[in-house]
Amino acid sequence: MPRVRHPPPPRLRHPPGYGTEHRDRFPAGVLKRDPICVLCGRAPSEHADHWPRSKRELRQLGWDEHSPAYGRGLCASCHSSETAKHQPGGWNTDIPPY
Repeated sequence: MPRVRHPPPPRLRHPPGYGTEHRDRFPAGVLKRDPICVLCGRAPSEHADHWPRSKRELRQLGWDEHSPAYGRGLCASCHSSETAKHQPGGWNTDIPPY
């Protein structure tokens, strides 16, 4: 029996929750406030990380998930380490979420 090929699903312009408002407010505000990584204190901040609560938790509480007050600036290395520690998935499934 021949294989039926289905077209790929349509791509979203932005991942859910990361539209224009988020892009314009959150990273710009966090990286302006924290130009140097708040964890290592050495490298320039490249990532605006939601902290101390996750974006999902902020939304569930009805708090402004786009506010830079709920973020911190991290360098690429620290951001990767923090993501691996706090977001279960892949190889890191034994650690509970935040």
